Amino acid sequence: MQLLIIILAISLIVFLFCLHVLAKEDLIFVRKNITMEILFNIAFYTIGIGLLCSRIVYVIEHFSIGFLNPLVFFLFPYFPGLSLAGGVGGALLFTLLYRAKKYPNGRIFDFFSMAFLAALPVGFLGQGLLLGMRDRFSGIFMPIIFLITLIFFVKILLPLNTRGEIEDGSLGFLFVVVFSLTTLISLIVRANNFIGLVMQLDVILLVILLIFSIIMLLVKEKHISLKKPNRGDN
Repeated sequence: MQLLIIILAISLIVFLFCLHVLAKEDLIFVRKNITMEILFNIAFYTIGIGLLCSRIVYVIEHFSIGFLNPLVFFLFPYFPGLSLAGGVGGALLFTLLYRAKKYPNGRIFDFFSMAFLAALPVGFLGQGLLLGMRDRFSGIFMPIIFLITLIFFVKILLPLNTRGEIEDGSLGFLFVVVFSLTTLISLIVRANNFIGLVMQLDVILLVILLIFSIIMLLVKEKHISLKKPNRGDN
């Protein structure tokens, strides 16, 4: 239990630190008068919603009568069980739907995604240590994959976004695509029963997140349009 709290605390610190480093001098945030205090407030709202959704999905998938006790439900460090897919899905919806003062949700989503991408290696490595490194794919290879992805995002994609060559929100959806696909591959590699794996709620959510993010990424980059064509269009 103590190790789980330490892992979550370190991951949170990494997330907030990277968010501060990436966003502190962003010109769009400066023009919109979005201070780091405002950004951190939204981040804490998002983290709270993500944790709640993560717990709800886990409880649905592993339902026990004991979870009806509010103390058992909310004290997840003492009664562990969180769904990473549920947390990402909940945080994604909240970030996109949050409409306070017409903030640039797409750009906020991009920076939250990159900061979360920085925290994922810590989380997976910590989980690997917690489980005694029985699953080396999740404990070693997943952190490496996400770390390389983070470097690619920050060094290649973020400058393209800053120059306007990539739309706001696209980096966030691309992150969800990478996260969903990598996690699905990891589950498939370790699965002993493929039919049972397909029926898991986490897997279903990951597939939904993957398809949704691919569609939104194509929409953002204007490869497809959700608008109905005018009758006069050819």
